Amino acid sequence: MEARSRSVAVVEVAALTGLLLSYIWGWQGAFRGSGLLIVVLYFGIGIASHLRRGESARQIGFRLDNWSTAFRGAFIAVGIAACFFLVLGAVLDTWHFPSVRQVMTAAPWMVAWGTAQQYGLLCFFYQRLLEILQGPRAATLGAATLFAVFHVPNPLLLSVTLAAGIVSCTLYRRAPNVLALGLAHAAISFVIACALPFDVTHRMHVGPGYFAIS
Repeated sequence: MEARSRSVAVVEVAALTGLLLSYIWGWQGAFRGSGLLIVVLYFGIGIASHLRRGESARQIGFRLDNWSTAFRGAFIAVGIAACFFLVLGAVLDTWHFPSVRQVMTAAPWMVAWGTAQQYGLLCFFYQRLLEILQGPRAATLGAATLFAVFHVPNPLLLSVTLAAGIVSCTLYRRAPNVLALGLAHAAISFVIACALPFDVTHRMHVGPGYFAIS
């Protein structure tokens, strides 16, 4: 049964990895509704995986009972990273932060987007790789590496997502809370996008869009 379970996990990881890479590099925007389709397939594969194992939303990290511990860890990590990028942007004189009104308008989308990415990294890839690799350190490195691969060829995001993936998996292992880490993801993404120059961030685009946006 254990071997079969690991085989199923391998298929699931390969399926979602292939789906995301094919979307990023192939059919993104190729037809009307492609964005909606990738969302349905992305969460569909994840939910099917959880149902197959009887995993509840609370078990995978959608919970509030550990909020203070999870938020404290995420706040420290984001604080350190944000200070680094803010100082770097100040030295380069490249800050371009939007108005408070614009931030408030975009905030719900940024948090939703960040939480969706953390769901894939933590609830799916980390959890399934934990089954396959049989160890938290290997699963952390594997999940973080996959997370970085999805940001090819953007060199800034490649390095940031690899490091952030390792930190997220470590914090998730200590206090599984996807909501806190989704908020942290949104916060650090916002700081990087607005503190650094466009020719470094490429407006946070990956895949073919990286070459089209300067």
